[in-house]
Formats: sequence, structure tokens, C-alpha cells
Amino acid sequence: MRADNTVNECPECKHRLYLDINMLVWRCTNPKCKRIYKYEELSGISVTRVNETEEGKDQYRSETGTGNHKPRESDAHNRFEPSHGSSYRHPANREPSEKSHRVPIIIGITLACIVAVIMFIIFVDPFTPTLSANLPSFYFTVYDGLNPPIQTLEVESSGRAITWSATDDAQWLRLDPVDGSTDEDTLITLSVDVSGLYPGEYDSTITIHTTEAKNTIIDILAKLRITETKETLGIKEAVLGTADNLEIYYDIQPPTGDYNLVNNPNATNPTWEELLQFITSDDTDKEPYIEDIYMCGDFAETLHNNAEQEGIRAAWVGIHFADDIIGHALNAFNTIDEGVVFVDCTGGGFDVVAPSFGDIQIHESDYDRIAYIEIGEDYGAVALEIAEWPQYTFYEHYEYQWERYKKRVERFNIRAEEYGVRVEEFGRRVDEYGRAISSGTYDYATLQMMSLDLEREAEELERETEYLNEEADYLNQLIQDLGYYPLESLGVVSDIKILW
Repeated sequence: MRADNTVNECPECKHRLYLDINMLVWRCTNPKCKRIYKYEELSGISVTRVNETEEGKDQYRSETGTGNHKPRESDAHNRFEPSHGSSYRHPANREPSEKSHRVPIIIGITLACIVAVIMFIIFVDPFTPTLSANLPSFYFTVYDGLNPPIQTLEVESSGRAITWSATDDAQWLRLDPVDGSTDEDTLITLSVDVSGLYPGEYDSTITIHTTEAKNTIIDILAKLRITETKETLGIKEAVLGTADNLEIYYDIQPPTGDYNLVNNPNATNPTWEELLQFITSDDTDKEPYIEDIYMCGDFAETLHNNAEQEGIRAAWVGIHFADDIIGHALNAFNTIDEGVVFVDCTGGGFDVVAPSFGDIQIHESDYDRIAYIEIGEDYGAVALEIAEWPQYTFYEHYEYQWERYKKRVERFNIRAEEYGVRVEEFGRRVDEYGRAISSGTYDYATLQMMSLDLEREAEELERETEYLNEEADYLNQLIQDLGYYPLESLGVVSDIKILW
């Protein structure tokens, strides 16, 4: 810091000098001169500091002499005493009153610091460790119906090792281990089991507890999002469905109609045989179909509730057909051995379900059928006792057998008609042969030829009779095997809605 203290004159140019405290030299104020003098060079100049001016600057006086220069005495508060190696020094003695004022201040500051330290220890507590985890939340996503990859949670301590225990509030989440110490294995494996879960979002809270840390509990969020399950994927594969034409819901009511589906939380998926036994014993199909009063949706509601009451998990199904505003309702069951099975128990009076052949009688008291559904294909229904398996391939095989039966019946009828014509012709020729013998019109050779022709014709008719009888027996057996429910298709399925 530079001082503005000045003395009288520069020995060279007679301009005033000022003291540069930083460099401990005297400088001339003349810009042209700019001489610098050390203290020893100004032995003939005496410097005295006088009172400050109104501008706050120290003024100095100098007295010149012929040989000896003696500085003027300054006051006790502003004395400047040059010494060897230094141009100034502060007064050595202080007034006693200054010390007396400083001591209380020092004591107060010391006490304030001590109190601050004590408060810091009380409230911050730097000696007790803090419990923490590596992540505040975990997210699991299921797209393929399989359990998602495991994740790990690390329990940490800010200080010494502490013991902890872990719990969660979800059945689908598993923690391993559930307790430990931060100086040992602090990693908790988080695994998810989606068995029995449906598409949707699930939340869980993982709680880490300890009694040895400042924060005794920390909560960590675990979220699970399921877009597909094995069940939904299995149904999509079975019906060739996509997100555009297949909707699967859980725990909701049908969007139309006054239906009340009652689910049993303890109901389970049946086997194929268990389902057949239940459908056979259930009497829902014996109710009459009454237009606008008790229709297919009501049959499906009744069968659903009956199955759930029996502990069998069931779904209400609504389907629509291409180019037809009229839909149909039935039921679905997810069997554990054959996959999804559709059941149609709509009773007698459903006009659309008409027999394919006018001469085939429909059983009056049994309308239980296994329904066969694929998007873009004909809706099929086969009698319960005839359906050998629930996949759509059986319906295709069943339809092929019926087409084969119809063609054989057509061929049989044609041959039977031809057989009748030949029998009539044979009878006419037999009569003609008898008249020829009695009238003597033909000679022996001609009559012998006529007799041989009749014998050959009789043999052919006999063989044809045997064939027709065998074919008739086969067709009768085939119709028994195919059953008495060759129902016409309701149409080509365009979309499906399944409500579990």
C-alpha cells in the first residue's frame, strides 16, 4: 500500500518529496525529475508528520540546515522513528484500556464456538452411522409372460457396520437375504414371480429396518408392469389374435347387457376332463332360448357363475362376425393341459344355430357344445360328446369328415338310384325271357344267350346290393361317430373380447 506522505524539497529540482512506504524510499513529485532517495541520502533533511488535513492526507514539514537536520517531534500517536532496515515502526506501548476491552470479546467468541460445536454434535451426530440404499426404486417389466431378470439392492452404512432386516408387502416379490450386516454381504437379490398375475401394474414397498443408525427405516419402491402373461399369449396364439382384434380383461363386467359376473377368488383352472365332467353335469343348456329375454349372453353369464361357484375359473366371451352386426356370447376356460377351451351352451330356440341337414334330428335336451374360434375363420361348434380335443384343428377335421360323409352319401344315392333302375330292367328282362320260353318265339341258342345275360346281371346286382348295404352300414356308423349336431357356422369371426 502506497502512502502520500511528503517532505519539503528535492535536493535537485526543489520539488516536494513523498515517502513510498512499500519500497521504503523517497520519491520526487516532479514528473521530469522522478529522483528516488534512500534514507541515508537525505541525512540533511528532517521529517516531521503533522496533523491530518481535511482530505485525510498526512502533511509533512522539513527543516533544512547547513549541516545537521533534526526531525521535529511528532505527537505521541503519530510518531515516525526511522531505524536501521526500516523506515518506520508502530508505538511499542498500548494504553491499558485497549486490553481491557479486547479480553471480553475474545471470551465471548470462544464461548460461542464451544456452544456451536456442542449443538453440531447434538443435532448432526457425526458419530452415529446413517443407513442408505444404492437405489431409491426398482422397476420390473414383463413382455413375454416370463419372470423378469433379477435385480440387486445394496444396503450401505455411512460409518461403522450395522445390522439390518428387510421386508416387503407383495406376494410376487422375493427378497434374499432378509437380514444381514453392512460389513458382510450387503446385496439383496430381488426376484419376481408372475404366476397367477394378470396384465397391469403392481406396486410394492421394500422396508429396510435397523436400530443402530440415525434413520432406523428406509422405504424403497418396487414397481411391476405386466403387458403379457402366459395366459394372454396362449389365448392369442390359439385364436390367432392381435392387439387389434383380441381384447382380454380381468375383473370387469361385460360392456353391454345387464350381466353380473361373480368371480370366486379361490377358483382354479381345470383339466380338460374336469371341464367336460362339469359341462356334462351342468343344466344351463336346458334353459330355453327366448328372444330379448334370455339369450346367448344370459346363458354365458349363468354358466360362468355356476363354474366359479364350483371352483372352476371361467370367462365370459363376446365375439363379432365379419359383415354382421349381430354378435354371439359364450364361455372360455383355460385348462391346464389343453389350453383355452371355448364352450357354447346356448339352449334350444337359437334360430341361427340350425342343422346342416334337414333329416338330422337335434337332441332335445342337450345343447352343450365345444366351440372352435379363430380370427378370420368360420365359427364352429361340435357336440360335447363328439369333440375329441379343443383346438381348431379338430373342427377342421370334423368338417372334413362331414364333407366326406356328404359326398359319400351323394355317391351312395346315385348308385342306389342306378341300382333301382337296373333292378327294374332286370325284372323286365326276366319277364321277357319267361314269355320267350312259353311262346317258343326264340330258338334254343337265343334263349341260352338270354339266360346267360340274366345270370351275369343278377350276379352284378347281387354284388351291387352287397356294396350298397355295406356303404349304408358305414354311413350309419359315420353319422353316429360324427354325432347329431352338425351345426351351421354363425359366420367368420372378426374380433373377440374375453372377460375373466
